[in-house]
Amino acid sequence: MATLPFLPAHAETYQPLSSIHDAAQAFVLQHTRGGRVEADPGPIDPRLKLPPCGEALQAFLPPGGRSGSISSVGIRCQKPKPWSLYVPIRVKIFTPVITASHPILPGNRITPSDFQTIEMDVASLPAGYLTHPDQVLNKILKRPLGMGGVFSPETIADAPMIRRGEQVVVLAETQGMQIRASGKALKDGAEGAVIQVRNLSSQRIIEGVVTSAGIVKVIM
Repeated sequence: MATLPFLPAHAETYQPLSSIHDAAQAFVLQHTRGGRVEADPGPIDPRLKLPPCGEALQAFLPPGGRSGSISSVGIRCQKPKPWSLYVPIRVKIFTPVITASHPILPGNRITPSDFQTIEMDVASLPAGYLTHPDQVLNKILKRPLGMGGVFSPETIADAPMIRRGEQVVVLAETQGMQIRASGKALKDGAEGAVIQVRNLSSQRIIEGVVTSAGIVKVIM
């Protein structure tokens, strides 16, 4: 709960609705983080006649509300005559996000010329977003993006360290010994991915974890 210094002029018969708007807006600006914040309180019924508050208005989140996703703010007065109400509010959080600088097709490896940083309202990006070039550079695009499209964790993937059909080294460790064999990758694999490999000597298909370029460690 926050106490905010919005006191009405006591010469007025009713609490000014503008003071309620101001209290709701100040609460959001104080409690929202993540970038440049704009808070636009919704209209209050002009027919509402509330007794003047004899102290600073108090702003609070509705039950179950979270500071990261504010859609309304409670405003109350404790005395001389208690009252409270909820004010709907539109919150915009402007943060620099990574967007496509031109149309990009799936499967392309992202280069510096493929993206740019633009300030956007991230509250309107439910699918997520990325904010640092290192999060997209050299990644592989999973779905098409038009110019200005927002990069999100769902749109990119790690670039494969091993390509399907590539000859790889298969490592197996057992009883303190390391055994090496030649294999053929049966699918692409990024670092940490589990892929199938055909042992070129035995022709058996085994599974292993991609540990580096051209290296697959057998799962024992």
